[in-house]
Amino acid sequence: MKTVLVAAALVATSLTALADHHDSFTQEVASGPGKTRAEVIAELQVAKAAGLVQLSDYETRQADRLRLQSQSSTLTREQVKQEVIALSQKNLLDVQGEH
Repeated sequence: MKTVLVAAALVATSLTALADHHDSFTQEVASGPGKTRAEVIAELQVAKAAGLVQLSDYETRQADRLRLQSQSSTLTREQVKQEVIALSQKNLLDVQGEH
């Protein structure tokens, strides 16, 4: 008898939780989609230009790194070596692992 009561209580609790989750899901869907990626990027660029966004040095380096990765390189191997040497002398080279 105890087992039946415990099982009934668990089912009732599960159904209540499921109903609450369903309500929050329908509210999210009803509110419509958010902004597009392009809209968010445009807003971020406007905010940066206005000086409203402060990036840390790490975030700035990450953004530069991503920007550079998306461009094709026209540098020679020797030019890249010289850049690495210059960056390491300024302690701006982020080396990970054993090199």
